[in-house]
Formats: sequence, structure tokens, C-alpha cells
Amino acid sequence: MSSRTDGIALPDLLLTEAVKDLEADTPLRDDAALAQALAAGEERETRIVQRARRLAADTGLDRDLARLRDRLLLLGLALAALGMVLALLVAMALLGQGRHINAVAAIALLIAPNVLGIVVWALLTVLGARSQGGAFGRAVAALARWRRAPQHVRRVWPSAARVLDAQHLTTWVLGGLNHLLWAVVYTAAALVLWAVLAFSAYRLGWETTILAPQTLHDAAQAIAWLPEHIGLPAPVPEDLDDPDASRLLGYWLIACTLAYGALPRLLLAMLCTAVWWRRRDAGRLDLDEPYYRRLIARFEALAPTRVLDAEHARHAAPAPAHAAGGGEPGTLVLIGFELPQELALPAALLERAAWSERVDGGLEEREALLRRIADHPPARLLMACHAPSTPDRGTLRFIEAARAGSIALLLLPAPDAAQLARWRDWLAACGRGDITVHADAGAALSPHG
Repeated sequence: MSSRTDGIALPDLLLTEAVKDLEADTPLRDDAALAQALAAGEERETRIVQRARRLAADTGLDRDLARLRDRLLLLGLALAALGMVLALLVAMALLGQGRHINAVAAIALLIAPNVLGIVVWALLTVLGARSQGGAFGRAVAALARWRRAPQHVRRVWPSAARVLDAQHLTTWVLGGLNHLLWAVVYTAAALVLWAVLAFSAYRLGWETTILAPQTLHDAAQAIAWLPEHIGLPAPVPEDLDDPDASRLLGYWLIACTLAYGALPRLLLAMLCTAVWWRRRDAGRLDLDEPYYRRLIARFEALAPTRVLDAEHARHAAPAPAHAAGGGEPGTLVLIGFELPQELALPAALLERAAWSERVDGGLEEREALLRRIADHPPARLLMACHAPSTPDRGTLRFIEAARAGSIALLLLPAPDAAQLARWRDWLAACGRGDITVHADAGAALSPHG
């Protein structure tokens, strides 16, 4: 199997991690998921993701992810409502008490906390990029362990937070929401200011006890530089006694609220969105994790070999998947497949076999045996199966995964006619009519059996 050259979409990465968390607590039946994964392609990540998609659909994790998206939409609406409340508070702070507004002091009170908030976010982003992350994921996981938390929170949110941490997206996502909220706040505050100043009489100016009035005038002009250069009118009156001074400073206050409040936050929200957009389909799985290594080993054990010559595949008779190589000449390997412990393997076969082994239903035991067979493919593989048992997909998967020159089955104990017919009919229905089913050990010893 090969590795993907492109990234994994964030929803797929989230579902895969959620399935991993679920399987840590609850073993899942994944026969159908494995079959879909093997059919999805040769890339390891593609198979893992396809298996996770099927298991997510079977267990309802995909619906939990949809609920998470719905909660994020509700969170957005709640943030918008909060933004309106904060906008009123910001506007009230700018307007101050009474009908007299110190415009320079008001805008300074607006700029200072905004700059401080942006600096704190920038520091968290830089520190988060340099660290291994995980703090946000651990916090959400602790919240999800709260016994009153809804099921979809417990099953999806920890993996979502862990994925965001692993992709170093946490500060960008949370920062983007924060910047968008404050962009709305300052934009709405500017609109509230415009409405209040348009329909109420306020006197705007500046006051000082120890500074020269010209100092505040120069500061107001310096602050007006940015809004004027982006097309917002921010006139500064030369004389506060001018009848139009309050009107001009009203425009100045509104323009500065937009330029120093809404604009930086809007630009940073766009930056966060761009980073999110670029990284959302660039996720990778950590294939060194034991969980993913076990999945890869299962895929390698279950995947049949492929005929690479397409022209030969069209015109040649169908060949069993295990017959890609002839195997070691003359070697016979005997496998007791899910036999009861009291049922012994025939002594004559044990003497003739290069080696023999019994295997039960354990997955790891089967995979280890398949790897041993693959390392030294025998010329003949004889599987001794329990005659009264009903053949199942596990038996077929083992047959398909085994690498040998030829495969035959021996039914133990000696089957009756109905049992022998059931096994042969099952193989034919599975497209493996090329496999011989023996009813006694003597026939199985034949080199052509």
C-alpha cells in the first residue's frame, strides 16, 4: 500500500479520530467497512478514512458531527446577539456622561483595549505554532467527560478539539470567531454613534489640565491619518469654538471607530479564514500511532494480490488471488482453521507438512499467521476446517489473503454428503470454485489435491 500525496479533508480527519476514540471503548464489527476500505484504493490513508466513514454511518457519528455543525451555527447567532449588546456598551462608553464628549479620550479608550486584545491573540498564535498543542483538546476532553454532557458532545467534540490542536488551527479558529465578533461590535457601535449624533445634540471637543490644547489637536490629526487614507472622512477642526467643530469631530469619532476598531478585526478575521481554508484539506494521519499501524496490518493481511497485466487479466482464465507466485517447490503447510481443541490434525498430514499451526478467531493471531505464510509462500496450503460449522466471511478473507501456490480445504471430522456439498456450494458462490474440498486426509495428501 502507498501513502496519499494530498491531504485529508478536515471532516474526514475528524470522523476518523472520532471512530478511533469510539473503538478505544467499544469494539466495532467492521466486516463491511473493511470491504469498502479495500475497494477504495491502495493508499493507506484512503482506506483508513473510508473505513471510518462507514463505521461513522453505522454508529451515528456522522449525525453527531452534523449536530456539531448545527451547534456552531447557533453559536454564531449567539455571538451576533452578544455583538449587538457589546456595541451598545462601546457606544455608551464613547458617548460618556452628559452631552459633552472628550473625543480624543473616547477614541483612546477604544484603541487601547483593541490593540491589547490583538497583541494577546498574536502572542497565543505564535506560541501555539511553536508548541505541540493539546491544551484546548485536553480542556474539551475534560468537559466531555462530564456525565451530564450530551452524547454527541462526548463522542465528537474531544476528537474535533484534538484535530484542531494537531493542525495548529485552534488559535486561528477561535481567533477568527473573536475577530469577527469584535468587527461586528465596532461596526455596530459606529452605526449607533451615527444615529445618536444625528438626532441628538452633543458637544464634542477635548479637555486637558496639564497638556497644551495644541498637543491634543496634533494627536487628533495624527489619529485621523489612517481613516483619511482609507477614504473615511475624519476632519479635525482648527478651533473648538467653531460652530461646526462638534459636527466635524462627530465624523472624526465615527471614522476612527471604524478604522481602529472594525477594520483591524475584519482584516484579522479574513486572515484567520484564509489560514483555515488553506489547512482544512491538508490534514494528515499519524500512521505511527499503534491504532493506525494495526489497521494497516489488517489491510495488508486481507488485501488480495492484484494482476498487474491488464491484457493478460482479460484473456486468461480467472486465477486465484493467492496464485501470484508458485510458492516454494514441494512445500506443504497445514493450517487447523478454527477447529475445536479436541479435534486433532491427521498424523499423516503432520508428517508430510513443512510446518503446521492452529488458528482460532483472534484477529492478531490470524494476521501473524498470514504474515508468516507471506514471508515464505508454500507450494500448497491445506486448511483443515470444521465440517459441521457454517463457512463465513472470516474463512473467505483468510483464503483470499493467504499467499500460496494452491489452496485446498480438508473437512474434519469426515463430513457427510450435506456438509461436503454446503462447503463446495459456498466456495462456488464466492467465486472460488477452483479450491478443492477434501473429505479425507488420504485424498488431501495427493500432490494434485
